[in-house]
Amino acid sequence: MGIVAVLISILVIVVFIRKGLNIGLGMLAGAAALALTAPMSLACAGEAVLTALKDPTTWDLVLIILLIGVLGHVLQESGALALMVDSLLRLIGDARWLMVVIPGLIGLLTVPGGAMMSAPVVAQMGDRVQISPEQKTGINLTYRHLWYMIFPMVSSIVLASSLAGVRPLQLVVLNLPVAAVAVLASWFFLLRKVTSGGEKGHWCLADFGWFCLSILPIATALILFTGFGLYFPLSLAIAVVMALMLLPGGDGKLLPRLFSTFIQRVRTMLWPGLKPAMILVVLGIMVYKEMLNASSLVTSFALGLMEAGIPLWLLLLVLPFCVGLVSGVHTATVGIVIPIFMPLLTEDVFFAGLSLIYISSLLGYVVSPLHLCLILTREFFQAKFGGVYKYIMPVVGVTLATALGVSLLRGL
Repeated sequence: MGIVAVLISILVIVVFIRKGLNIGLGMLAGAAALALTAPMSLACAGEAVLTALKDPTTWDLVLIILLIGVLGHVLQESGALALMVDSLLRLIGDARWLMVVIPGLIGLLTVPGGAMMSAPVVAQMGDRVQISPEQKTGINLTYRHLWYMIFPMVSSIVLASSLAGVRPLQLVVLNLPVAAVAVLASWFFLLRKVTSGGEKGHWCLADFGWFCLSILPIATALILFTGFGLYFPLSLAIAVVMALMLLPGGDGKLLPRLFSTFIQRVRTMLWPGLKPAMILVVLGIMVYKEMLNASSLVTSFALGLMEAGIPLWLLLLVLPFCVGLVSGVHTATVGIVIPIFMPLLTEDVFFAGLSLIYISSLLGYVVSPLHLCLILTREFFQAKFGGVYKYIMPVVGVTLATALGVSLLRGL
């Protein structure tokens, strides 16, 4: 009955999405459906809602999403994004590589909703090569998360390796063959038929300088957060201030022009860049996640499958994927499935099983309708969910099949 309650709640969310209603409302409705159909008391459900609303992470996430939206809007309206794209296009020359490089670079910053930082660039390049909103969403989502398999500082890799008692680099090495196939598959399904959108690139110091200047606010936010450990919303706020002053117009001395440009853009760009509807989206996601955690339905379902005598390789393939699909949070998925399956992995299949668990959970998380990056990117591009899945599911299918094949070859 527990898994039925989860499926009902997801169905309610999907109905809201299909009706074009605010996804946050759909998430709250899904949480309500979960509370009413799951074997949990109303007091427990109420406590889950309060936990979500009291959690500092919830409000940090609200600030992050709002500030990322403002930063992207200011960079776009000020001409910085156009300058970034034009300079990179002249340097690299191929719009397809730009749509790989930018989400990939920002993808190394593992913060919730970070795909929103690369979405405006993908939008600019996607318009140049005339691809659909659904394909733009698929590209942005895929090339942000592809590197989660092999970047040792990703929080989920750190958590997984810690739970399994191995070093992060060991897990990275295990995942390398699968990641290589995933890169090839993503190019084949997402970019193979896309034109380059520009001439052959050539090195130019001036273009490189303009690129560095245009990306300075984004780079500053990443460096302050990852390099110096500064509170991420504060890092983004500093980046927004920099973006408001970047590329000042007019003539005369630089400092007066910077100040004048800053005041003008605060008046004309700051408020339009705020998207209050995103607050409800974040709140809905966090409430649903807490409701799911409070119900313990996913853990109970996993234990039931193990007791049913299903083959280990099938469990490791399907269950982590399903948990990732349901939770939409990779660290939470890793925290659930690895402790469950570690006792089942003997020494001869330990590493093969660990890699399959991690990659399966990652792919389930990537395609989850509750995945924040998918939700926010789809909202940004105004894409249809069905069309987005048409582009990303073949990549996910090939990657998942490769992960299984590699694990079986390793003796699983």
